[in-house]
Amino acid sequence: MRPVARVLIAFIAWSAAFAVLSPIVFFGTVLLAGPHSSMLPSAVQPAVWLLGWAAVLLLPVLVARMAWRRTGRPT
Repeated sequence: MRPVARVLIAFIAWSAAFAVLSPIVFFGTVLLAGPHSSMLPSAVQPAVWLLGWAAVLLLPVLVARMAWRRTGRPT
């Protein structure tokens, strides 16, 4: 497969994963550790915010990496 096509497929995979994961993680994080919620103790809320940001930033990269590796295999 051509390198341009691999980059395009990886970018589309990253975009789709980011578009799906961002609202899910955002609302889950706001529900658990938001400023008006009392579901978690205040000491745990910063850790939940950090894990939420890590999920939004890292999971789409992992999906794009899987797409990149899968498109490089010979058929």
